[in-house]
Amino acid sequence: MRGAAAIALAVVLAAHPAKRAQADSCANDFVTVETIRGTIIDIKPAPEPFRTSDIYLSGPAPCTSMWMQVLKPDAEKCRIGGAIEVRGVITSDPENYAWQIGPIENVYMTLGQDFTCG
Repeated sequence: MRGAAAIALAVVLAAHPAKRAQADSCANDFVTVETIRGTIIDIKPAPEPFRTSDIYLSGPAPCTSMWMQVLKPDAEKCRIGGAIEVRGVITSDPENYAWQIGPIENVYMTLGQDFTCG
């Protein structure tokens, strides 16, 4: 299901050029590329044999918290409470008031390319 969402996102991005912006708030669409600076709230590695972790981070209003999916080796370089800067596509689930940020080019957020953490 995540793969289908990534394909749909790629089609939308190809059809609508993304705007670059510093995020003062989170857009409620699927085409805005934004840079978010925040704090890592939690890091949840997926159980084996999965190779990813979810990083939960603070963001600007209205997306005061959001998650992103990264590879476990990248997540291991980050610390809860540490600063994080993420550049990607903001998506929302308004019914559940949930936000996530995804990569511009790949399936998973990549340390150094899509985000940095301290």
